[in-house]
Amino acid sequence: MAKTTPAIILSAGYSKRLGEHKALVEVAGKTLLELAVLKLQQAGCAPVIIVVNQELQFDALMLSNGAVVVVNKLPENGRTGSLKVGLTSVLAELGRMPNKAIMCPVDRPGWKASHIAKLIESDMSCCLTDGSVKGHPVSLVKNDLLNIMAANDDATLKNIVRFESVAVDNSLLSLNIDTPKDKVRLTESADFFVEL
Repeated sequence: MAKTTPAIILSAGYSKRLGEHKALVEVAGKTLLELAVLKLQQAGCAPVIIVVNQELQFDALMLSNGAVVVVNKLPENGRTGSLKVGLTSVLAELGRMPNKAIMCPVDRPGWKASHIAKLIESDMSCCLTDGSVKGHPVSLVKNDLLNIMAANDDATLKNIVRFESVAVDNSLLSLNIDTPKDKVRLTESADFFVEL
């Protein structure tokens, strides 16, 4: 039986430009956090780890659908720091560094569970690509995971990992929920989120 692939949802930022927690933004009757968890679980990822800030911990626990919720006490240090918090939790859950992990920022929701399967199939670290648009989630292989754990929390991922492209269609990879205008675009795209 194939080993399952862990997934880490990054949701530790304070969403200052949006003015509300991105994880709690709703579309098609679910929050972005719920959608990410359900899609990753449908794709067979386990464990699913949600990295949040202290303020979001309770809400994340209520929306987790069995995923593990961990707190990044220093989210201002950057996304790599949050990823390292998630990887530390994966290590605790599995007792080892996985051969591969999926990283999913909660504010990049324009993907399907079937897209995750394509990431899992690849033998290299890779990102989704739809036409000329590259986006998240991404898969990270063991050597890159080890390099991430050794990196500074504020290091940018593109300086640590070289991502290959995995072609998909039927995506909204350019959708990035960062401002009120992005939230309007999300609402206008609600039909996309009805099916996982």
